[in-house]
Amino acid sequence: MEALGIMGFIFGLAALAQVLKLKKIVETLKDEVNELK
Repeated sequence: MEALGIMGFIFGLAALAQVLKLKKIVETLKDEVNELK
């Protein structure tokens, strides 16, 4: 049961990192679009 909790914790951290990375990419794309206008 303990191993399952650790796996879930690591999976949660990985998912959070992906979300933060996606947000950064979206922000960068928005800036690029604004510069093109």
